[in-house]
Amino acid sequence: MIPERYSKYEKLVTVSCVNFQTVWGDKAANLSKIKSHIEAAVAVGSNLIVFPEMALSGYECSDECEQDKKPCSMHHKAAELVPGPSTKEIARLTKKYSIYVVLGMPERDKNNPGIVYNSAALIGPEGVIGAYRKLHLGGVPPVTESICFTPGDELPVFETRYGPIGILVCYDFWRHPELSRILTLKGARIIINSTAVNFGVGRDEFMRVVAAANATLNHVFVASADLVGKDRNKDFMGLSTIVGPIYPRLAPVLAEAADREQVISATLNFESLHRLDEFSHWKQERRSDVISREFAKLLLKK
Repeated sequence: MIPERYSKYEKLVTVSCVNFQTVWGDKAANLSKIKSHIEAAVAVGSNLIVFPEMALSGYECSDECEQDKKPCSMHHKAAELVPGPSTKEIARLTKKYSIYVVLGMPERDKNNPGIVYNSAALIGPEGVIGAYRKLHLGGVPPVTESICFTPGDELPVFETRYGPIGILVCYDFWRHPELSRILTLKGARIIINSTAVNFGVGRDEFMRVVAAANATLNHVFVASADLVGKDRNKDFMGLSTIVGPIYPRLAPVLAEAADREQVISATLNFESLHRLDEFSHWKQERRSDVISREFAKLLLKK
């Protein structure tokens, strides 16, 4: 049974995740490819299309970032406001097809052009809705995010006709499970992960397990879109995944990409999702008083 708070939303949504190979530093080429993938996803009936982290520009930083500890010139040149030229161009498609798109991109701060965020913009039928800014930036080694970007400081939930959705970016999702829990408690039923995971031993299994764990523990659907192929120097895994509870199974993989550029899709049923709430009442039984107190103690120790 759909809870009253979600009764006004549509009960089914078809989600697509794109294994996307960037043309590093070539925003025009990437935008053209992004639009082609949107058209392909629309052709199979997708309502919500997810692109990986930094799909618009390419993920890796230029040499000066690591060598000189300076912000990456490529990302700072490619960065745009949200709304901005690229998101407005995507908005023409989202309006035409009445769909939603999540796009990983470098976002320029509207008040300080020297500040750039690692962001995932949400664009819908009504236009550019907003952007999530990555909270946790990786350091050297193995990545240079903390040199190039400024971390975000908000954890928003976005309203769509399929209900509230939460968006995370890579490290926020894979290593900080409390963020998925907070988004769920704020009402999200789909958690989007716009990510960039390069090849490494055991990382394919890690990605499946963590996505399934987030979905199972929170009773949400998870849609994770990863880069694939060579970006600048690194090779990325792909393996975009859609996973979530489909009663009575707790965390089946609903769709999984290979290690090549492709679009995967799955239709999510919220009635099936909410059936789990009839058998597990973790939100009502959660000891928020103790959890909040223990987090407060940890903050005081810093």
